Amino acid sequence: MGKIGLLVLTNPLKITRLLPSICEHVRGTLYVQYLPLGCGKKLSYPQSLEDNVKILHYSSVINEVYSHTATLQDLDVRVLMHSLKHPESGNIRTKKPIEVVIFDQVFSKDEINRFVKDCVSTSTVDCNVVTNELNSTLLPSALNFESTEDFKTYDNVVLGGTFDGLHNGHKILLSEAVLRCNKRITVGVTDMAMIKSKVLWELIEPCSQRISSVEDFLQDVDPSLHYSVVPIDDPFGPTKEDPSFEMIVVSAETQRGGLKVNELRARLGLPRLDVHTVQLLETDRPAEEEEEKKLSSSNRRLRLLGTRLRTPPPRPDLPARPYVVGLTGGIASGKSSLSGHLRALGAGVVECDALAHGLYAPGRPLHGALAAAFGRGVLGPGGEVDRKALGAVVFRDQGQLARLNVLVWPELRTAARRRAEELSGAGHRVVVVEAAVLLQAGWEADCHEVWGCIVSPEEAVRRLRERDGLTEEEACRRLAAQPSNTEVVARSHVVFSPAWSVAFTRTQAQRAWAQLLREQPSLASPPPGGRTTTTQQ
Repeated sequence: MGKIGLLVLTNPLKITRLLPSICEHVRGTLYVQYLPLGCGKKLSYPQSLEDNVKILHYSSVINEVYSHTATLQDLDVRVLMHSLKHPESGNIRTKKPIEVVIFDQVFSKDEINRFVKDCVSTSTVDCNVVTNELNSTLLPSALNFESTEDFKTYDNVVLGGTFDGLHNGHKILLSEAVLRCNKRITVGVTDMAMIKSKVLWELIEPCSQRISSVEDFLQDVDPSLHYSVVPIDDPFGPTKEDPSFEMIVVSAETQRGGLKVNELRARLGLPRLDVHTVQLLETDRPAEEEEEKKLSSSNRRLRLLGTRLRTPPPRPDLPARPYVVGLTGGIASGKSSLSGHLRALGAGVVECDALAHGLYAPGRPLHGALAAAFGRGVLGPGGEVDRKALGAVVFRDQGQLARLNVLVWPELRTAARRRAEELSGAGHRVVVVEAAVLLQAGWEADCHEVWGCIVSPEEAVRRLRERDGLTEEEACRRLAAQPSNTEVVARSHVVFSPAWSVAFTRTQAQRAWAQLLREQPSLASPPPGGRTTTTQQ
């Protein structure tokens, strides 16, 4: 199996039947080179179709390839266009060296060797070759398409988008721009100010990373064009000021935005842009929570929930047992709901909120310390600590909150460690420590990895008002005293969001649990007798 592959495609309609061979031989990047005159003829360098049909035909080929490879989530598929647009250039160039070449039909050994040697400039010395003998009588020889669209090329093309987790839908949009461009493409990539209305925006890649991904893709599929990929903080970006733009590429979803661009340009005295609309790429069997049949970045982010976002560092300083997962997130973010699902899967759970209740009980050291620090007003009629009254005091004053933390955090940390050891002794190899303060208190040091829960601030406020009877101002003040969703995401190895159905929250928990056990099979089942011993790694 090679990491980087090149698929030489003579008939786009074969792509679906080639998927098993592709998955068997390629992992990483799959380049696709279409040979429009290759089917049934001599294997040779790509030849250009007649100008009056090539753009529309290549567009249909690109859509066919990306549509049918959208399910290959572990492969970065890239349809090469430079050699299609410029067959006189002489060979197929790719950024990454080709390790395996796959053909969709059988050619002679001499033809293949000549083709790889003369046309694939980036093939490795020991490049492998795979041929596939598909029954051509079962397939049409080429795509049939009918269109009354007038083809036209432009010197300066512009488009924009979020481009989060560059997927095949994005690649179609970018490729349509490349097909129709002669000189320069400008791509606007939405910056922070424009993404906060999107689903799970906290999981969107940094703008710099998205810009880099777009640049890398464009320069790979057609290095002959000049690319300007820039961050934008409003819906119009550079279209509101650049008179050289001639055409804008939009998706069916953002077509109205293209019309708004032309309205603004007309008011500013700038030339109107031709608008080319690309249909959204559909997928099969979307999950209940996803946008129906739509290949989108929002759906991709939903699928990230409960999966490994980053690998935890080795923790040789911690005992191997129990394996401690720190579960954190803001107030009312659904931590208890998630820990309940994890408990059902076999985890031991340390509920730090419940532990704190016990530490506040009369006769315990914290009871007297809290009364001394914050006055008898934080005690109820029976002498117990009134948590609501205490919260009203400390969440109005950051100094008072810091004072509370200094008193409570060391005691609570000790109690959590003790409870984790008890659960380990009872046979739990994985212990989840559920703690809202885990990141603020620095308890990451006690955990092998951190899992975080997030819901939107609006949803958290609604839950707090409904659950605890707080005013909106009180709820907002409590949220402001805790790490933001972006900080939780940045410091977590797995992220969850219990903002949808109970069933979907359970699915997220099952994903995370299954992945943890795949990575560390020794955690899967308790040893004979149901007890474990704590050992050093």
